[in-house]
Amino acid sequence: MTAAHTGLAPHPIDEPTDETPLNLLIIEDEALVAMLVEDALTLHGHRVIGIADTVAAAMALVDAERPDMALCDVKLADGDSGVTAAQLLADRGIPCVFLSGNCPERAGHPLVIGCIAKPFRAGSLGAAVRAAHLTATGKRPNDPPPALTFYHEER
Repeated sequence: MTAAHTGLAPHPIDEPTDETPLNLLIIEDEALVAMLVEDALTLHGHRVIGIADTVAAAMALVDAERPDMALCDVKLADGDSGVTAAQLLADRGIPCVFLSGNCPERAGHPLVIGCIAKPFRAGSLGAAVRAAHLTATGKRPNDPPPALTFYHEER
């Protein structure tokens, strides 16, 4: 049965839906945490394009393959700042969510959506990422998970 027969509008193939797997970048300097985050995200059907532990490594990954969104720790290797990484990503149009035990109080950019506080539950990570991405694309998540603190409540 075609969309015309059901009365539903056809859905363009290249338009992401609320369930489309996301290409995600993890910016985290603790290898074990990065692997746990990657496992949790892939279990939720997402694809991790790479893991970076510094701002320079994150920008190199972004230049190689543009992610749909990034998850970023606040304190990174070599004294780098995840806040700086998030700002640079947002300036390039890439939404970011902090994943940190030190959540900043403010975003600094509209595409820095919020923060998931460590320690986090791996099972809630997928819903938090989905809600953050929906928010970044101008949609309002139906049931935002409590694990995600939004910076821009007016969205």
